[in-house]
Amino acid sequence: MGGLALLNGKVFVGGAVREANVFTKGGKIARIARSSRLSGEKAVDCTGLLVLPGVVDSHVHFREPGQSHKEDWATGSMAAAAGGVTTVIDMPNNNPPATTAKRLAEKAGIAGKRSVVDFRLHFGAVPGNRAEIAKARGIASVKVFMGSSTGGLLLRRDEDVLEAFKAAKRKGVPATVHAEDDQIVSEATRVAKESKWNDPSAHLLARPVSAAVLALWRAVLASAKAGSRLHILHVSSEAELLELSEARALGSLATCEVTPHHLFLDASRVRLLGSFAKVNPPIRSDRDRTALLRALESGFIDTVASDHAPHTREEKRAPILDAPSGVPGVQTLLPLLLNECSKGSLSLARAVEAASSKPARIFSLGRKGRIAEGMDADLAVVDLRRERTIRDEDMLYKCGWTPFHGMAVKGTVEKTVSRGKLVFEGL
Repeated sequence: MGGLALLNGKVFVGGAVREANVFTKGGKIARIARSSRLSGEKAVDCTGLLVLPGVVDSHVHFREPGQSHKEDWATGSMAAAAGGVTTVIDMPNNNPPATTAKRLAEKAGIAGKRSVVDFRLHFGAVPGNRAEIAKARGIASVKVFMGSSTGGLLLRRDEDVLEAFKAAKRKGVPATVHAEDDQIVSEATRVAKESKWNDPSAHLLARPVSAAVLALWRAVLASAKAGSRLHILHVSSEAELLELSEARALGSLATCEVTPHHLFLDASRVRLLGSFAKVNPPIRSDRDRTALLRALESGFIDTVASDHAPHTREEKRAPILDAPSGVPGVQTLLPLLLNECSKGSLSLARAVEAASSKPARIFSLGRKGRIAEGMDADLAVVDLRRERTIRDEDMLYKCGWTPFHGMAVKGTVEKTVSRGKLVFEGL
């Protein structure tokens, strides 16, 4: 059976861009060469375009099962493909949550039937489910919520966090952590509600930086005690970067993630969007945003992931402290990074590492994240020169909106190939 021949473009391979054609067969990259196509292959013209490794979005909430009115595996994965994302790793806070081996298998069955891109699943830690973690098959990580967020997953006590980290260690996977201290968040939220704060800054005050910093340090200490790998999710502030720098100086091997909304939005955008920019942890100051971007370019921040967490417009129109937290983002992750590359504040090599190769390594995805012979044929074909305005109406999400509506970007996804299959070709 013939594969694809991606012809006449340039390819990001071996850490650099060079002219080459990419040939696929059986879902793998069979050959990278300057030669013309071989017989039996379907030609894909890439003139003027750049072939990148497909994005590995290691942090999405596709909402199915349980909340498919917000998103499901079909719509979420099609949006992913439209954004050059070829692998997603879905979080466990569904309804019911993926905290047992049986529920995990049921969720994998749904995703396997509906997703147009590859997927893996994170497994949720709750008090007392150590045996279920041991039974879970094929998980990418053990997810630990140290602060309350969407869904009911929460580990408040240090002994429960440590037990989850030990279970992750035994399983051979990292512990991925939502690092906000729940005691601080609960008290600050109570004060905000009693004070009847209703403006967009109320959520920022209800989830202060101190909550993130304390939880991060608690996670680092627990990881050191358990001997487990640790991946801190959605770092949102300069203060967290400083704490993580100190932890690494003391020997911690913790990795960390940043999201596009924390990289490219700030408090001024929150004032404009209100509840539609409400996320956990909150979008903070421009100083924090700038510090995060610098840390991404330097390599201090390891990965970029969307934390795609859609809610309907009706749900988001609630008052700021009542509206659900989360924004959609899987379709816009790569275009936003490419736009930053066009501005010169992020190198293409760093963008590819953070969005593709590094998450593939952290979550042990084997043949993903790089363009090389024998790797999975997961490819994003992009136009670095094309400009486009991000619009709600172009989003394939079921919720139908994006916090980046109206933002102009330079760098667009034109085609996406997942395991050798063309799954997206232009909007």
